[in-house]
Amino acid sequence: MFLMNSRHMLSCFSFTGMMDAAEEAMKAAAHAMDGDVTVPLRTAVSRKKNSLLLMPCLADDLWGLKALAIFPDNPALSRPFLNGLVLLFDGTDGTPLALFDGRTLTALRTGSVGGAAVRALARKDVRSLGLAGAGVQGYWQVRFACGARSFSEVRIFDAVPENAERTAERLAKDLPDIAVFLCRDASELALSSDVIITATTAKQPIFPDDRRLFSGGKCIIGIGSYTPETREYPDALFAEARQVYVDTEHALSETGDLIGPLSRGLISREIIRPLSDLFFEEQRADSGGTVFFKSVGLSVFDLYAAKTLLEKGKMTGNGIEFDL
Repeated sequence: MFLMNSRHMLSCFSFTGMMDAAEEAMKAAAHAMDGDVTVPLRTAVSRKKNSLLLMPCLADDLWGLKALAIFPDNPALSRPFLNGLVLLFDGTDGTPLALFDGRTLTALRTGSVGGAAVRALARKDVRSLGLAGAGVQGYWQVRFACGARSFSEVRIFDAVPENAERTAERLAKDLPDIAVFLCRDASELALSSDVIITATTAKQPIFPDDRRLFSGGKCIIGIGSYTPETREYPDALFAEARQVYVDTEHALSETGDLIGPLSRGLISREIIRPLSDLFFEEQRADSGGTVFFKSVGLSVFDLYAAKTLLEKGKMTGNGIEFDL
């Protein structure tokens, strides 16, 4: 069995390789009904305010299982919001193959999905990137977005200013050729950014209901809302969005960012497409108008990310072989 901790994964992954894996995962999810992969909905078990999430995904060659422990009070205690493990099994005989740190793998696979969306949807000439939500996920969203387009500046906003400052310092160090700025509020961020990425835990929209914030052919990536009770964007976005893309069809029933606007007729089901449509067609979205991409995540992304990391880890010697 092969063990990869956070250091092993961060030492061998590539931004392009992970975004390629995310594209392949979206294509596999689109064919799930044909039996290419078996992707049941996540199982959540709660005790008080804490939760354990179980996310399996089965393909012919590999089986994967991610288990995440979510403790909302942890950040206030300077502990991680989530911890977890990802297991891979041989799909032909069930042999355990690999064990991964789930927190790092989740950050990389979520970042790669956002990066793949930027690569597919953002105009070639975008220069300014805005991030709302400056946690671990937000940091990796910026890193992958900067691997997809040549940004010259990044703007950051977080409801907790210390989070924004900490992430800005880290990004300034890791991206020395890109100017990093802090924003006073979400409106300033939106007005100043060609591409907007949100990675928050907001229950209510973090932007004012003003369509001017989203006009001008922006590319907007929603990462944070993955339950019906959470929402990052106001109705005004859907007055501007020419096209809406989703990582999988599950987004239509899982995220408050789509459930509410759809139920009130603010957007038509006809303008919502899986992002994988573009990958099958080997094309990229046209540059006219604002586009919105919504991700809720699915275990198939973990499976493809883990497969890619396992291959790279074995190739480069980043990992530990051990017997059960």
